[in-house]
Amino acid sequence: MALPGLAATPALAHPPPLGLTGFAGGALHPLFVIDHAMAVLAMGLMVGSQTRWGWPPVIGFGLGIAAGIAVMVSGAVPLYANETILGIAVLSGVLVALAWPLSVRIGIALAGVLGIAIALDSPPEALSISEANRTLAGTAVGATMFLIAMWQTTRYARPLWARIAVRAAGSWIAAAAILALALRFVRPD
Repeated sequence: MALPGLAATPALAHPPPLGLTGFAGGALHPLFVIDHAMAVLAMGLMVGSQTRWGWPPVIGFGLGIAAGIAVMVSGAVPLYANETILGIAVLSGVLVALAWPLSVRIGIALAGVLGIAIALDSPPEALSISEANRTLAGTAVGATMFLIAMWQTTRYARPLWARIAVRAAGSWIAAAAILALALRFVRPD
């Protein structure tokens, strides 16, 4: 009777991507959590669309993730981190679709807040502190590399058809994030 209980594995709220744990699982986390992927994609499209911005928003994002991890390991319990991620996805997607020239300060602020929110919304489900730390480091590196990849890809979208495709992608991300936010706030009677 006790034999099946000895073979059981820990119950996790969401299993690690592709069964990978530690750094590799953390690095893939931003790609497999759809809210995170939408927000980072929208941020990358926005940073890449603003030709004068360069590295400062990306650095702000990295510093935001580091700050969010520091807050998380201090024992703080985040509230509304996921809703913040979706809100930034909406705002970034709308700004991409509008294609207005924006101040780099807006990009740094949005990217920093997104970094903090992603870190706070990515608590590792690990059985040891060292594995949790590796997972958090992987999440920070994976999300930042994803942002850089999207930024660089968007930077080279210079033909008219490519700029239209970027703007359309921004509008689709905004619409999907609005739907996800609406579902979060619906309360059954």
